[in-house]
Amino acid sequence: MPCSAPCNRLPCDQRCSKELSYSHQCPGLCGETCPERYCHKCAMKQDARVDLLEMKTYAEIDVNETPIVVLGCGHFFTTETLNGLIGMHDVYVTNKFSQFIGLADISGALASKIPQCPDCQCPVRQYVTQRYNRAINRAVINEMSKRFLINGRTELRGLENQVDELEKEYEKSRSDITRSIRLAASSNSAGLATNVAKGIQTRYDASHRLNKEISSFLRKVADRHQPAQKLHEATVHATRANESKSLDEALASLSIRDTVPPVERDRRVMLGGRMVQIKAECIVLEDKFSIAGALKSAFSAETAKLPGGSPDKLTKPFLQICATFIMDSNTESLPKLAVEASLYFARIAQLYQSSRLSDNSDKEKATEYVKEARELLEKALELCKQPFQNAEQLKKAAEDSIKLLRREWYEAVTPEELAAIKQAMVSGPRGITTHSGHWYNCVNGHPFTIGECGMPMEQARCPECGAPIGGSNHQAVAGVTRAMDMER
Repeated sequence: MPCSAPCNRLPCDQRCSKELSYSHQCPGLCGETCPERYCHKCAMKQDARVDLLEMKTYAEIDVNETPIVVLGCGHFFTTETLNGLIGMHDVYVTNKFSQFIGLADISGALASKIPQCPDCQCPVRQYVTQRYNRAINRAVINEMSKRFLINGRTELRGLENQVDELEKEYEKSRSDITRSIRLAASSNSAGLATNVAKGIQTRYDASHRLNKEISSFLRKVADRHQPAQKLHEATVHATRANESKSLDEALASLSIRDTVPPVERDRRVMLGGRMVQIKAECIVLEDKFSIAGALKSAFSAETAKLPGGSPDKLTKPFLQICATFIMDSNTESLPKLAVEASLYFARIAQLYQSSRLSDNSDKEKATEYVKEARELLEKALELCKQPFQNAEQLKKAAEDSIKLLRREWYEAVTPEELAAIKQAMVSGPRGITTHSGHWYNCVNGHPFTIGECGMPMEQARCPECGAPIGGSNHQAVAGVTRAMDMER
């Protein structure tokens, strides 16, 4: 197994049979490094409080019954004391005699915070004590996953803000460029036409740079870069390498579990990045439909040539991306993202239908897009019955979008109608909350926080999927688990 993986061997409870340099039996456990400076027979460190259950000193315990474990900080305690403090019963299955008989399934649950020494509060270091590596390594990898989640969400929020600014800039400058197009066409001025062409060629430079940033972010937060996934892959590799050993070597390193369980991944940051990418592409397409329509109207061009391609040619791949994203969001129990993507799908389908860029042969394709958009919006309305964050506003946006899709062919959408839909889509806080408080998992595995005292005092819902997350009287509802590792 990789050094950072939760150990898959059962810990031994027997006292070490080796002798120290003083010819006295080691007071520690089998499998641990023998602590030379902690000899019980030589009366070393006799006043140290080592049993926090019965508040006994080293001189008062029987090391045959309760061997000691020395932590990296130098403090030492009885096995029973540390078993409870470190949470061994969370990672191992025990019988009625508190003997370890198997491995607990820890693939879907979040660990407590990294265990600390009860005397000096120093974190229990990895690899110093072999016995507790399953619990400690699990806590460490979950801490790394928490930071991955929070850092990714912070960067994602910055990208969302850039997309919002891009949208404002396009809306602000669109009327100016369409006016310039009409003026160039009516005046037959070559100079004006050249200036318009230059403006169009550089218009999408900012969106191109932003798309590169989003793509870089998506590569960074892909599943293969998540800490838990990296460890899982290393574990699989080590397991396969072990299978190729000789029989004697394989038996010597035999574990009680011969398969590696799949790792659970939180894909909200990654899907959030894809959602930002879809929104950015929708904004660009919306702008291109407007510019291309103005060019065709002014110059009677059959096909408006725009940097990156004409919007009618870009519509199909965009809608395919949206459809795939909707399926992925539903798979991850993220209805809010699925509804938002359905709205973007419907927006571009409606623009394609009313743009006048395509000829009559494309009418059938436009009708097909609109039909699919209606079906997605109907499903979105069903999803909005789940009480996730902003469900009512998104439901209103979906209803308004369905009304727009019922318009006659080539009937334009007013700016006021479009603004109402956009406002519903962006109202309220977006994304993953990371405020102070205690961390929990909803039944669908989405980490969330509860502020104030950190305990649930009233019924609440997961902002991502609408699952119940808060109970009453400081009690969480059934299925909600405390994610203490997500707390600093």
